Amino acid sequence: MKPVSYYNVEYLPNSTLKEKFERNINWMLSLTPDQLLYNYRKNAGLDTKGTTPLTVWESPDFFFRGHFTGHYLSGASKTFVELTNTDEKDPQAVELKNRVDLIVTGLKEVQDKLSETSEFPGYLAAEPEKRFDNLEKLRFNGNHYVPYYAIQKLMDGLMDAYQYTGNQTALQLVKNLTSYVEKRMAKLTPERISAMLDTRWYQGSGQYIFHQEFGAMHRTLLRLYELTGKKEQDVFDLAEKFDRKWFRDMLINNQDKLGYYSMHSNTELVCAEGMLEYYHVTGDDQYKKGVENYMDWMHTGHELPTKGISGRSAYPAPADYGSELYDYPEMFFKHLSKLNGESCCSHDLNYLSSELFADTKDPVLMNDYEIRFINAIMAQQNNDSAIAEYLYNLSVAPNSVKHYDRGGFWCCVGSGTERHSTLVDGIYYQDNDDIYVAQYFDSILNLKDQGVKVTQDAHYPDQHFAHITVETEQPKDFTIYVRVPKWSAETTITVDGKAVKVQPENGFVAIKRNWSKKSEITINFDFQLRYQVLADRFNRIAIYYGPILLAAQKADLPASTVSAKEYLNDLEKVEGKNQFRLKGSDIIFKSLPEIPGETPYNVFVKVPEEPVAKTIDTQNDGAQFGHQWTLAVDPDKKNYLKITYSALDDDIYSFQIEDDDQVLFTQTMTKEEWPEDSYYIYPLPQSVTKGRDKLNIKIEPLDYESLNFDVADIDKIETMVATK
Repeated sequence: MKPVSYYNVEYLPNSTLKEKFERNINWMLSLTPDQLLYNYRKNAGLDTKGTTPLTVWESPDFFFRGHFTGHYLSGASKTFVELTNTDEKDPQAVELKNRVDLIVTGLKEVQDKLSETSEFPGYLAAEPEKRFDNLEKLRFNGNHYVPYYAIQKLMDGLMDAYQYTGNQTALQLVKNLTSYVEKRMAKLTPERISAMLDTRWYQGSGQYIFHQEFGAMHRTLLRLYELTGKKEQDVFDLAEKFDRKWFRDMLINNQDKLGYYSMHSNTELVCAEGMLEYYHVTGDDQYKKGVENYMDWMHTGHELPTKGISGRSAYPAPADYGSELYDYPEMFFKHLSKLNGESCCSHDLNYLSSELFADTKDPVLMNDYEIRFINAIMAQQNNDSAIAEYLYNLSVAPNSVKHYDRGGFWCCVGSGTERHSTLVDGIYYQDNDDIYVAQYFDSILNLKDQGVKVTQDAHYPDQHFAHITVETEQPKDFTIYVRVPKWSAETTITVDGKAVKVQPENGFVAIKRNWSKKSEITINFDFQLRYQVLADRFNRIAIYYGPILLAAQKADLPASTVSAKEYLNDLEKVEGKNQFRLKGSDIIFKSLPEIPGETPYNVFVKVPEEPVAKTIDTQNDGAQFGHQWTLAVDPDKKNYLKITYSALDDDIYSFQIEDDDQVLFTQTMTKEEWPEDSYYIYPLPQSVTKGRDKLNIKIEPLDYESLNFDVADIDKIETMVATK
């Protein structure tokens, strides 16, 4: 099975997706090719044409410059295809293609000029070569130089310019740059390459690792290998150098150590994309299995209520910088104390979900895709200007805000510009003649070669149903598979007004028939209020209405005095909207896309503690026994460790919680971030407690960068077992 081609999918006129798509076009057209070339020309000593450079992350003195140009090329090239699907002479399509051609021509001039002075021919970047020199020497000066990240975005943009607009020069530029990288990497030992690409901030006693992000170099080089007919063995061999054995083995062996090493969310995510691409190129099923394991980790232990990821680290600075990292599975409370939910991660998770679904038909991937799309991606774009939200704020502290900055050019502005050109991704898939409708967003699937057209126009999820029109030029036998979302308890389906038996098989209902001329499928979903308890804080809930995550547009949301179930009963639907008013108040709960920028909101509601687990063992502080305890657990159920701490002084405390010398968790605590009620809950992996009725818990100070950390004073330690 494969996702449908961009050449076969169109935006439905007057739909929300079309509106956001058009706003993205206007954003791209507000920039000029000379602005996008400014840093490249300056780096090569060429005339910058008197233009005004872009700002912040794309300013001429910023160490990260150049990445946005690649995203722009990708967004413009894919937009060109989608505009010409409906009108071959669309004036905006013509303008965007002209801009792509101008940028590529400008980049060729830059590459020609840089090749005169660079160590090897083919260099093309907005930064000097010394960035790569510093990287190869493992020089770290406080700035995370990311030259491979920047050129990877450019390489993908150039390949998109080649693939979707037919620009042959763009492909040659990528080949030249790949040759340059190959020659650089050939000078390095495998050990040095491994050190360069190691994103594990912490690996043991006092071991701090040079850190840099290198983007999706593995996937991008494999893509180039495929685009050139799998004839360039040197390109494949170069791609292999970005395939880190320790990371690959972690995924294949199903050992989620992402939070244990304080790893970078989006770097590891696109490395998983590289593994899936390797499976597509070679057929090595172990790689696919590793990616399946990774996506299961995201689903069960790392996804926020929006189904986005990223946040705090478990470690002290510099391994914690509060927004882009992994914590231990199901450890969200500290994770959510600052900004989180990097937008890039949501885009890349949906891309990977789509690609993996085509390989596996796993409906969980599409269920998560739907919630992520509705609540994260649809909330990213500033409806008044550009795409600029970097991080979502789903803080457990009160009063989150969405912050937009038109001029920031963060990584997420780049990925958002690219991905808002392809909002119709992930909706349709083809398995020979059969069609999978995996999402219900307004769109048109036009399989011109097969004489089949599928249109969705129900404005879902604003409306609570899907309306699918199937048109065929000639009568044709095939099956349409429609997804039944997990959250919809009672779903009904009709075809041309006649009821279809809803018996989902692997999450989909198969509608097999001879489709003739025009038929209509209607799917009615069961929208109900439901809540999700935070995995490591049983007095915090997130509220959904069907697939829609609700947030209270209210500063200082009062804590509830009634249970979560009663709280939902007190939410009264606002007529004609997917909004709810808390009874007896002016508090309105609405979707994240509906909440304006800089407006306080609260995703989590504080409620009396839910009966998620009960205590089965309680012991005192244990300091006189060297912070060691033997505690009861249930071998057959989910278990939790709960530790109540004493108040802190002004020091930073960082320590590891171990079981028979196996590290279970790392905890860093400061007075400024003291947890309410003085405790943390640590969900224990079932692999730790399976077959055991006791744990031997020991707490040791963290030895990190020769800093003197201590164990925080502990009042009591408890084990809890799930009640269900």
